[in-house]
Amino acid sequence: MQRNSINRNLLFFFLLFIGSSCIEDTIAPTLVGSLDGVLVDKLTNTPIEAVEISTVPVTSEAYTDSAGIFQIENMPIGEYTLVAKATGYANENVKITITNNNETTVTVKLTAANRIAPPPINPFPDNSADNQPLSISLQWQAVDLTYDDLLAYNIIVYEDDDNEAFIEIIDHQDTSLVIDGLKYNSNYFWQVNVTSSTGNVTKGDIWSFKTIAFPDNRYLFSSLHEGNYEIFSSDNTGETLTRITNTSNMELKPLYSKTRDLIAYSSNRQVDFHIYTMAKDGSGSKKVTTLPIAGFHNQGTGYCWSPDNGKFLYSHYDMLYQINKDGTTLRKVAIAPINRNFRTCDWTDVNNKIVVETIGSTIYSSEIYLMNSDGTDTMRLVDDLPGIMENPSFSVDGNNVIFTRDQSGYESATGRQLDARIFNINIETLEITDLSDGKTDGTNDLQPRFSPDGAKIIFVNVANDGSGFKSVWIMDTDGKNREKLFENAEMPNWE
Repeated sequence: MQRNSINRNLLFFFLLFIGSSCIEDTIAPTLVGSLDGVLVDKLTNTPIEAVEISTVPVTSEAYTDSAGIFQIENMPIGEYTLVAKATGYANENVKITITNNNETTVTVKLTAANRIAPPPINPFPDNSADNQPLSISLQWQAVDLTYDDLLAYNIIVYEDDDNEAFIEIIDHQDTSLVIDGLKYNSNYFWQVNVTSSTGNVTKGDIWSFKTIAFPDNRYLFSSLHEGNYEIFSSDNTGETLTRITNTSNMELKPLYSKTRDLIAYSSNRQVDFHIYTMAKDGSGSKKVTTLPIAGFHNQGTGYCWSPDNGKFLYSHYDMLYQINKDGTTLRKVAIAPINRNFRTCDWTDVNNKIVVETIGSTIYSSEIYLMNSDGTDTMRLVDDLPGIMENPSFSVDGNNVIFTRDQSGYESATGRQLDARIFNINIETLEITDLSDGKTDGTNDLQPRFSPDGAKIIFVNVANDGSGFKSVWIMDTDGKNREKLFENAEMPNWE
């Protein structure tokens, strides 16, 4: 019995062992997700290609494509550190979490490593270039062959030895810069400093250029700008139009010397109008007179050069004076009739004659006189006629005088004219000819002068109602072929 019991127990344990050995082992499943992302430049936000992507703990490596995109699939779930490495950039570590059956997306911004800015090269214009225009595009190159870095430029330009910058531009993004307002016949120095995206600065060489010579303009006039008159010169096309003065004063009636090396003009910079001279580029201004140009209705227009350009003739109330162009030797030439003042005048080398306008206390009371340069042999050339009369000027041969008169006979204390015309008087015959038949009705022709060759007359035309600006015209000496030259211009001189 005991033996059977032992056998039964052995059988039970055997069967139990056999049964347990038939049960399968259970393995837990692996949970995975994926990672994709984009790598961009922190400063420019542009994608970065060929960035090496790895993880800690280690999974797979990946590299970004041309769009800066990468992808790692089948990453076990969990927390990782993404490591991004790219040439020219500091390494970047980013914490990420991968979850089951999910796509984790990340944007990583890389900061550029410390970069040295390349020097600027290949300037335009070439260093020390001559004859450059007054408006110029400065150009240069700066090539970063290592990183293709985003560069910025600081540009500074100096004129000659001026300690203050003519122009200074900070953080310019282009390799060219247009600058305007340069002066004629002047040296300019410029420098470009290049800044890398990491803030390193490389200073460029100092380059230079010289602008074109001052143009040999034959025309002068005054023009109204911001309430003041300034002097301009130009050729007949207006292409070389150049502002010569830039002041807060009235700069009136510019007159070239015969050789065009000096310009005379009148200015009220000392309250009263005085005669000044300057070089044709506006430099070297010098005051000539001590007694001002003054008198009835005389706003700085009553003066002229002597034929030899050594003196000036000018009006000072009832006195007509000569003075040397350097301001020495003031001499009285003539005294005006009682209750009259001298105003505009002209002087010809033909028989050394002077023509001068006298004016009374009213602006429409004018007469024109002819005399020798010493004031002798005075004759009245044109009587006081109805309407305003002004601005007598000799022809080149000295045989004729042109002037203007309001043919309407309108007489207003304000000086308004309704039909001012240019007239020519022959000194020998005293025959007067109207030269303004071609002008537009409702306008005035004013301030006439003969051209240097005597073939044309230069003058001003303006609406008679005070609207609009004056403009400068030329026409033949018989009044035909009128042609406008300059807008917003008056007191013209052609030499």
